[in-house]
Amino acid sequence: MDSYNMNNIKDDAKKMLEGNWGKAIAVSIIIWILTDAFTQRNASESVRSGIYLNSLQFGNLLSLILSGPLSLGAAYFYMKIGRSENVNVSTIFEGFSDFKRTFLFHLVSGIFIILWTFLLVVPGIIAAIRYSMGYYLMAENPDITFMEAINTSSTIMYGHKMDFFTFFLSFIGWFFLSIITFGLGFLYLIPYYQMSKLNFYRCITSSEY
Repeated sequence: MDSYNMNNIKDDAKKMLEGNWGKAIAVSIIIWILTDAFTQRNASESVRSGIYLNSLQFGNLLSLILSGPLSLGAAYFYMKIGRSENVNVSTIFEGFSDFKRTFLFHLVSGIFIILWTFLLVVPGIIAAIRYSMGYYLMAENPDITFMEAINTSSTIMYGHKMDFFTFFLSFIGWFFLSIITFGLGFLYLIPYYQMSKLNFYRCITSSEY
């Protein structure tokens, strides 16, 4: 993937989001509240109240349960935008109709990433990149199993892991800007990144770009 394609998929992402920024921001906030925000809030409150372990474990458990279906729902959401279809915020909850498969994908791929991380940080990062296309694959192929999604994602990312790492690093500036704006920048960054990531998937699985 050359620099032209890298810029192309990001420029196209911004164009695709025109007219849908409000919905995309709402989706980002809802997913954050249902997963990360709850866990972070429990961690903070638990430290102050002295019941850190139980509260944090509950927050992590809730995140574990919800992350898979919501990630598939997010894939549906951005794919509809990519196809210029009318999309609603409620689309992100469609992943719950496929709860078992998405939960198992999130759980098993997470375990694999953790196991690779036990060896060294770099193998863990490589594993995360290897499985990063799984939700798109499940969204487009409702009949494949969670293990087939894991294996197929690994296959299509063969030869593209450094491309994806470079793609990810291209958002680092936006990440730091989001931090210094007390998180407000993430309202722009998350939809921009998610739409661009879908375009990356399209780029390595088709001749569109």
